[in-house]
Amino acid sequence: MPDPFPWLVLLAGLAAGAVNAIAGGGTLLTFPALLAAGLSPVVANTTSTIALWFGIPGSVWSFRHRLREVRAWIWPMGLVSLVGGGVGAWLLLAMPESIFEVAIPWLILLATGLFLFNEPLRRWARAHAGEPEGPSPKALAFQSVVAIYGGYFGAGIGIMMLAGLGILGFRDVNRMNALKNLLGALCNTAATIGFLVSGRYDLPHALILLAGAFPGYFIGAHFAQRIPAKVVRVIVAAIGIGLAAKLLFSS
Repeated sequence: MPDPFPWLVLLAGLAAGAVNAIAGGGTLLTFPALLAAGLSPVVANTTSTIALWFGIPGSVWSFRHRLREVRAWIWPMGLVSLVGGGVGAWLLLAMPESIFEVAIPWLILLATGLFLFNEPLRRWARAHAGEPEGPSPKALAFQSVVAIYGGYFGAGIGIMMLAGLGILGFRDVNRMNALKNLLGALCNTAATIGFLVSGRYDLPHALILLAGAFPGYFIGAHFAQRIPAKVVRVIVAAIGIGLAAKLLFSS
């Protein structure tokens, strides 16, 4: 009988690419698929990060016109994303997984809750203000923490960034997605370099994931700009709650 796991990993990569382009959280699909294929948790994590990184340019490119509208945010937020992603990758390789496994589901639930309720929070904080012109020190500090988490595990990093951007005053979900995709790409770039240098990944499964993730990113980015904002928020919430439930159940 043919081994079903390569097809499972391929389909997980396709779905994860599309989901990441829309709202983030694709690791919820790739991580358990790689575990089912027999990889250890650390290797499944690093392999997933490496494979999904190669599909990220598709979503960034699809939102390239929106990036012009947030150019004041790109350099400062991009720098902390690179540094934080590298720090998180180092922590994953140097520390026991059990430490972060305990905290990660609650962080995902927190980020999802913030995104769901960011409308009243934003009205309270910025009653008559427009969208922020550039990142504040608090925004940079928040992104640093998110990037470190992203380098360590990565699941839900897009949800966390969308939640933070919403509270900071962003109104346009597509603009938020454009910035989120770019910052996530930079964070994962630093983590991917660290994982490749360490050699702790599974190349055959990474290639299978890549074969699915690359077209998935283009598909997801295409439809993300045509889905109403409320629908995107529902997708974000569903991914966040599902991811937290999966991690809580596993622990």
